[in-house]
Amino acid sequence: MAGATICLTISFLLRFGIPFHHRKGIALFKKGTFLEAIPFFEKSYAFFKRNAWIDKYRYITLLSLSRISYTEMALLNIAFCYGQSGDGKRSKEYYKKTLSEFPDSEIAKASLRMFESAKELAEPIN
Repeated sequence: MAGATICLTISFLLRFGIPFHHRKGIALFKKGTFLEAIPFFEKSYAFFKRNAWIDKYRYITLLSLSRISYTEMALLNIAFCYGQSGDGKRSKEYYKKTLSEFPDSEIAKASLRMFESAKELAEPIN
């Protein structure tokens, strides 16, 4: 019984303690307060960039089965938040930064394609 309690406690701490800034950013993101969420995603990015091993082995260290790393998620979330707040230029910069660090990021690629498609819509139709 003690072993199970210890295991659950460790699991809880790993899953909710380490990615604190990421979770806080998501909570603000869900409320629609995108500009307030950005600093939390920036802190999450900085933490996981400094501690890349935690993110690399997240299936053990954070009990996370996500295929996307927390570092990549932070950049994507920052880009999305800027886009939702109307700052397309910064949004595009962060999607490009995501691709420079994660060349296989399908979300960043799709988002940048959307920017290109939107340019066509902005041009006057003759």
